[in-house]
Amino acid sequence: MLTALLALSWYLLVPELTRVEIGGTVRGLQELKAYKTDLEGQILTMEDQRGSFLLPVNHDLYERLKGLKDERLVFQKLRKEIRQVIVDLIPGRTDIVVISGFYFDATTNIGEIRGEVTNVGPRSMTVLAQFVEDIGAIDMVTNVETSRYTRQEGENGSFYSPFTLRISVR
Repeated sequence: MLTALLALSWYLLVPELTRVEIGGTVRGLQELKAYKTDLEGQILTMEDQRGSFLLPVNHDLYERLKGLKDERLVFQKLRKEIRQVIVDLIPGRTDIVVISGFYFDATTNIGEIRGEVTNVGPRSMTVLAQFVEDIGAIDMVTNVETSRYTRQEGENGSFYSPFTLRISVR
C-alpha cells in the first residue's frame, strides 16, 4: 500500500510541486534541464561575440586608443589644476575669474584659455597678473604666453581685464 502511494505521488504530486514559472512559461523538471542547456549555449555564443568585439592587447588600434586616453588625462589634470588656482586666487570668492573658452590640443599639448577677471574693481590687472603667475607655477606647465594686460570699463562702471593665455604642458 505504501509503495503504491509513493508511486502515485511520484507521478502525480511531484510533477505538480516541481513546476516553476520562468519568463511567463511554466516549466517542469525535464524542461528546466533543457532550458538550462539552451541558456548555457547562448551564453557561450554571446561570450564568443563579445570576444570578437574586443581588441587584442598588441593591436595597433588598441595602442592608439590608449594614447587618446592618456592625452585626455593630461587635459583633465590641467583643467583641475586651473580650477584650483581660481579657487585659491582670492579665498572665498570664485566669481573673480570667468573663463569663456578652454581649448586643448592633445597632439601639441598646448591649451588656450580665454576669459576675464571681474568683480575686483580697479585691481583687475593685478589679480590677472597673479592668476597668470599661479598658472605658471603649476608643475605640468612649461610655458605661459599672455595677451597684453588691459583694464576695461564695463557698462555699469565696473572694471574687468580680458585675457587669452596660451599654456604649454608636458
